Amino acid sequence: MESSERLALTAFCEELPDLRAECARQGADQRRQLARIEGEAQARRPILMLLADLLDAEPEHAVRALAAGLPGAGPGRADEENFVCPDGACARVAHTDPAGPVPRCGVIGRPMVRP
Repeated sequence: MESSERLALTAFCEELPDLRAECARQGADQRRQLARIEGEAQARRPILMLLADLLDAEPEHAVRALAAGLPGAGPGRADEENFVCPDGACARVAHTDPAGPVPRCGVIGRPMVRP
């Protein structure tokens, strides 16, 4: 087995429980792709290109991307939250720290809302 494929299989094996959980939360397409990769891995056939497709990464970066999970599936970490006018009367956008207090409209006193 080629070294890049061996590395891909190693990373895939380590990340498989997390990938299964992420794909379960995603659509049927991701579940089908993962099932195909699992089948190819079980048969000891190359999986690097399939992983790259699943992870939306270039093949040379797919193994590294594997640890980050599926694109857009991670919990992420907000660095700010945005809020807008509660009744849409103005274009004000207020920024706060994550989980910080919700800003209030200075005119009507109501809490601002997420866009």
